[in-house]
Amino acid sequence: METLATYSGISLRGLPVRIELQWPFHRSEGGSDWYVCHGRLWLADGSDLHADIALNLSESINEVLPSRDGELAFWIAVNTARKALDDRQLQLLKSGKRQPVPVSSRCYSIRREVWTFWSVQAGELEDFVARKVFWAGGLDRQPVLIADPCDAIYLDASDPQMKDKLRAAASSLGSQGLVELHGDHARATEALVGKAEAFHTAKEKALDDLHAKHAFERA
Repeated sequence: METLATYSGISLRGLPVRIELQWPFHRSEGGSDWYVCHGRLWLADGSDLHADIALNLSESINEVLPSRDGELAFWIAVNTARKALDDRQLQLLKSGKRQPVPVSSRCYSIRREVWTFWSVQAGELEDFVARKVFWAGGLDRQPVLIADPCDAIYLDASDPQMKDKLRAAASSLGSQGLVELHGDHARATEALVGKAEAFHTAKEKALDDLHAKHAFERA
């Protein structure tokens, strides 16, 4: 039975997202021997912009996943959608138009047996954590999970210390007075909220770049 599974977070390029998936992967209704998961990726900034997506699970990835309905499969689905947005493969629209997103060897190295979304530098982690706390915390500054295993895979699955590095980035932001730490969670301070213009500027630039890419392709 399908259920609605959701994930709220941030893309590496600074776009706040909410991903809703009709979970889990299920066999294609067309009778093909492959699996699909439909869903919607929202730009989580209060606008109506979104992308209706069909995550198509390739046989090579199906073979390496422990299951098609477990936590790892969900994180891979979320990260594949985020990476497609980062790579400007998705269009954010106000109307429905289902867009295929392959969950394939592009997100997994069979030779190294590791997931391959991003490999970030240390300086990028603080920006990522600050943006996530700002956007995911909302106007009421809710605590946001920092040592998120889904983010750890997204940012560098080959680094076993990535969750610790995310904690270290949050700690650095805490020392700057930008977040309040509560275990593995962080809450925005007034100082971080005061940087709202920078977060919105990063979001708008990423969105402009995304629209420009698809406008060029349509020309």
